[in-house]
Amino acid sequence: MAENDAKTSTTKELEFEGYKFEVDTDLLDDVDAFALINKIENENQITAVVPLMYFLVGKPAFEKLKAYFVEKDAEAHKDEPGYKPRMRVAKLGELYQVIIKDFSPKD
Repeated sequence: MAENDAKTSTTKELEFEGYKFEVDTDLLDDVDAFALINKIENENQITAVVPLMYFLVGKPAFEKLKAYFVEKDAEAHKDEPGYKPRMRVAKLGELYQVIIKDFSPKD
């Protein structure tokens, strides 16, 4: 039975700039996800990516991902006194693209 479940799993491991994480792509075909995707795609509300990530991977997993990118940002700016490391909004947009690039609700 476990072997059969593995074949039908909709969980995919994705990689974004060296960080690996899992997303249940079936959740992209959910009304709640659709509402958030609509905000991102049609209303240009990039801020909706954060709640979408919470929905798709869970808040704890997203916080780990965010910490990874804050650490990378800190390393990139280590020689700048007073710099506050962060996960930049551009990274959030790129992350969103990685997640939805292969999604097709017709599948």
